[in-house]
Amino acid sequence: MARAIKTMLALVALLAAIAVPVFAQSTTATISGTVEDEKQAAIPNATVTVRNVETNVTQTAQTDDSGNYRVPNLPVGAYEVTIEAPGFAKYVQTGITLVLNQAAVVNAALRPGGLQEVVTVTENASILNTTTAEVSTRFDSRRISELPLGTTRNILGVALSAPGVSQLGTGQAGFAAGISYSANGGRVRSNNFMIDGQDNNEPGVAGAAQPLNNPDIIQEVRLITNQFLAEYGRNSSSVFNTITKSGTNGYHGSLFWFHNGNALNACSNTDKSAGFCNPNATNPSRRHAPFRIENQIGGTIGGPLHLPRFGEGGPSYVSGRDRTFFFGSYQRWSDRRLGSGSTLRGAPTEAGRQVLQSAAGDLPQVQALLRFLPAAQAPIGTTATFTRNGQSFSVPLGSLTGATAFTFDNHQASLRIDHNFNENHRLTGRYLYSDSDTGGTGQATPPGLTTQNVNRQQSFGIALTSSLTPSIVNDLRLGYQRFATNTSASDPSSEEIPSIEISELGLTGFNAAGSRTAIGLAVNLPQFRTNNIYQIQNNL
Repeated sequence: MARAIKTMLALVALLAAIAVPVFAQSTTATISGTVEDEKQAAIPNATVTVRNVETNVTQTAQTDDSGNYRVPNLPVGAYEVTIEAPGFAKYVQTGITLVLNQAAVVNAALRPGGLQEVVTVTENASILNTTTAEVSTRFDSRRISELPLGTTRNILGVALSAPGVSQLGTGQAGFAAGISYSANGGRVRSNNFMIDGQDNNEPGVAGAAQPLNNPDIIQEVRLITNQFLAEYGRNSSSVFNTITKSGTNGYHGSLFWFHNGNALNACSNTDKSAGFCNPNATNPSRRHAPFRIENQIGGTIGGPLHLPRFGEGGPSYVSGRDRTFFFGSYQRWSDRRLGSGSTLRGAPTEAGRQVLQSAAGDLPQVQALLRFLPAAQAPIGTTATFTRNGQSFSVPLGSLTGATAFTFDNHQASLRIDHNFNENHRLTGRYLYSDSDTGGTGQATPPGLTTQNVNRQQSFGIALTSSLTPSIVNDLRLGYQRFATNTSASDPSSEEIPSIEISELGLTGFNAAGSRTAIGLAVNLPQFRTNNIYQIQNNL
């Protein structure tokens, strides 16, 4: 263990030697203040001890000749500040809760007293930001649990509760991973997403790369919408920084089950156009909303990490209390539903198909049309005409609304471990995993042209925070992110012909989408890619 610490410190020293002092994309907070006596005279060399109430980890500092002190790089959470100086009563302030990027000020006035005297004050530090011009909104774990996140429980949903944020602006399309939102009129692709201070941006279409649909693993979210510092710099609209939970000295966890079933569903206008929610329907399944069963089941657990101890004598395990902590989670998410597609007004009726077959059934394009476009469900009283071999033909047309069986299976897991070598060196490792298999998405009309997608996202981060001197702190972070996805046609037979659009029949759209009604393989299929992103940060 000692050799490992020396190796890490050597690496930190090397990076510190070449590093330029910069602001950190902080995931922590700072406590500073001034220590005086009752006559407002500065008290130098007072000992300031800052203790995390939940983990019992402490950091100390000394006041300078002006009575000032500063304790940086404190993980967010509940703290207690103790100040001691010879000839003065001990000062203890409790009830301090630090939030992300907070520069908390805790001033103290010591009164003369003996060693056994203690002055206890219960007061939180002000969260008012007086050090920067940033405009931000903070969401702690309580607000996250109480605010609506939508049926997907995506943590990005909290952004829609912040001032100046809208899901989509006028003329904007939802073309970003996760939840597309606009901050102060900015582009939906101009938001910067971070997890524990490290990059979480989807490299292809922008948005958040790593999905977070279990809010129980989130300690805090900070959304900066204006005047953010140059340390962020990547995008111009907003910064969405998520901090994951860590374990404490006590074991805590949660279990949950979110269910959405047929009895809870209502019909959309698209569903009604497809014949659902019709009390007079002869088919009983058409008298209510389309079939849907959705479940999100999972839980979390965290606490001190005890490891087995080998050898004779002594305890059988190495206690992690006050030293090593873990926090893990797992979520299983499944969704089964019958989805309705858009209505195509121009499909040949059965009689129209017979006209096409007899008049032009030998043409490859007509063969493809008859194969992939079913007969209309209801006539609309219009016809399409064409001429072949000097003879005119009339094709009766009707409306066609397709439906698709949608399936979704997703597994999400996370693990975070925090280890304190001593009060000057802290190591944190975090891993996030998501694996999804989605079928029946995209085009539902005509039927048989849906898409299948499999994707896997992984995110790993490790951070070493070291207090090299009372005034120098180094923060080294290594990050790795992997994004792999593959989208193809659900029915391989649809790949046999290219995209065919006939506007006179209402067959439009060449990209795979729910609004497309053309036949054949969409021009943007198949899609596949794998992205590996590495990140190294060193903040001194």
